[in-house]
Amino acid sequence: MRLLHIIPSLEIGGAQRLLSDLLPLQQKQADVTLLVFMHADNAFVQKIAAAGVKIICLDAGNVYDPLLVFRLRKYMKGYDVIHVHLFPALYWAAFAARGLDAKLIFTEHSTSNSRRGKRWLLPVERFVYGRYSHVVSISPQVREALDGWLGREVSRHVIYNGIDVRAFAEAAEGEVPSDSIVMVSRFAPSKDHETLIRAMQHVRHDVKLRLVGDGPLLEKAAELAGALGLSHRIEFCGAASDVAVHMAGAKVGVQSSHWEGFGLTAVEMMACGRPVLASDVPGLKQVVEGAGLLFPAGDSRELARLIDTLLEDSGLYAQTALRCSARAKEYDIAATAAGYWRIYNE
Repeated sequence: MRLLHIIPSLEIGGAQRLLSDLLPLQQKQADVTLLVFMHADNAFVQKIAAAGVKIICLDAGNVYDPLLVFRLRKYMKGYDVIHVHLFPALYWAAFAARGLDAKLIFTEHSTSNSRRGKRWLLPVERFVYGRYSHVVSISPQVREALDGWLGREVSRHVIYNGIDVRAFAEAAEGEVPSDSIVMVSRFAPSKDHETLIRAMQHVRHDVKLRLVGDGPLLEKAAELAGALGLSHRIEFCGAASDVAVHMAGAKVGVQSSHWEGFGLTAVEMMACGRPVLASDVPGLKQVVEGAGLLFPAGDSRELARLIDTLLEDSGLYAQTALRCSARAKEYDIAATAAGYWRIYNE
């Protein structure tokens, strides 16, 4: 089987992290190629390339340029399956694939995006999604949100994102975490760094926070930390390839979000054996509930209270860490790969 994955870029994000774990497994069963619109040089790229996956980069100056349809089509010929991720690849691949024999698959990664709610765009959205042989959602909440927006059943499949659970567990072995908190996420509209930063006003004053990631809202978050007099307690680490090391070095992991499709980073933190606190938003809630602890989205005081409680109650800390480790094992990448393989061969 010749398999082509298409994604706008491999900059740090949940979909990109998924591909970095998924493609090396798929390369053992198929001839896999990855096509990206824009160049990136990070651990995701290195891991995929090291597995023998061919990477094609269009070096696009603007991923929203409709002329990419014509450039894409040149590379999409001769594949059995074309698997697309994220917008605007969703649109450009749908148009570029017209007349090709390949099975066209799209994975929906989020419960929300800026296109939804714009009623004038709905006919276009229905047409584009209708071009795909299969639309896969990464959680039941993602499927419900998508079908609710389009007004019809479009996504028939749910395949949870997965991680290499063993790799994260091994990275945490022997690590003695400091009294610190970590959040690993892009500074993007879907993430709620502000609530976590504000929570630090109420958390025990010897506790530090490390924020790992970059993105368009990074400067705004740093300004807030400074305005609240918290700069000495909050470290902005930037994008990092060794996220497992950051997670294992902290006592508590936090995923504070406005919305999520799934919550892959929360699973990674749980796989490191650390208690996870997460916003009770759809997608993320279902991953963490019953293992880690949930707080009302945007409630900085409740988040601070839960952090202090975990750090001060060793029994609760140990129980929560054990539950999180067990939960992470349910989301191993091997199960994700098997789910997609079944769809490719339908």
